[in-house]
Amino acid sequence: MKPLSVGLCLWAFAFGGEAWAQEGQAFRDQAEVTTVLVPVTVRDSKGRLVAHLEKEAFRFFVDGMEFPITSFWREGGLPIAYVFVVDTSGSMNGRRLAQVRAAVGEFLAALKPGDEVSLITFGAGEVHRRLRLGADPAALPPLLDRLSGYGTTALYDVLSVAPRFFEGARALRRAALLFTDGVDTASQLTAEGALMTLENLQDPLYVFGIEPPPGQTEEGLTYEQVLARFAQATGGRYMRVDKLEALRAQAAELRRELSQRYIIAFTPSGVGEVKWRKIAVRVEGPYTVVTREGYRGTLP
Repeated sequence: MKPLSVGLCLWAFAFGGEAWAQEGQAFRDQAEVTTVLVPVTVRDSKGRLVAHLEKEAFRFFVDGMEFPITSFWREGGLPIAYVFVVDTSGSMNGRRLAQVRAAVGEFLAALKPGDEVSLITFGAGEVHRRLRLGADPAALPPLLDRLSGYGTTALYDVLSVAPRFFEGARALRRAALLFTDGVDTASQLTAEGALMTLENLQDPLYVFGIEPPPGQTEEGLTYEQVLARFAQATGGRYMRVDKLEALRAQAAELRRELSQRYIIAFTPSGVGEVKWRKIAVRVEGPYTVVTREGYRGTLP
């Protein structure tokens, strides 16, 4: 890891094999957490968001065993921390980055007191944190205006530092938003390795796949399938952007969705071994429930 200009960047990785592997393993080793947050999105049979349910409507399961819900609230009135993760590789230059700026603007226009924003970019083999959480959100638009696309794409490698995206966040509601065309050309890490890290992520990742091209990864999956898998693992959502002009509207739709989620929270009890545990949340009735797939730790 090498230092970058003060105040502009947090990370710049020279993807060099052993050091990178140790960095990624350290994240996985520290995945056991004291409090686990489980954001939940509920839709009815017509796909409409459902935001009026009470705690008693929910059932919570870990590894197939039901546990009582002791901490539960609706997100609507709480401050939120957004981390915008923007692909600045050569394939994103020009009109794609212009539409990303407009999409981010949808979130900035609706910020409320206490909300936080951060900007992380990746391209040409480097990951930059250009704005820290807690900084003045008014500093973000000028930073976006100065972005240009160049170099290769190390998408999987940037996701390996996802556990650090929300360092310093004060807001309990959180969402990471990834804007990319999905084509990884330079990562040392595989898609499967990135997925292992995302499975330990506390906060949902929402992915905008911007005009993803045809083609497959080394694992035999399409670029879209990989992006969708990343979002699904964290309880987020994948959104395909076929027409750049639609990106801003899709961003506005997601902003509304994020104001209508629920949060279930629990503290691992220390009972049982520390391992990957599957989460399920159920609601009686004709509803579809989306949440994170699991966590690494002991039972609640």
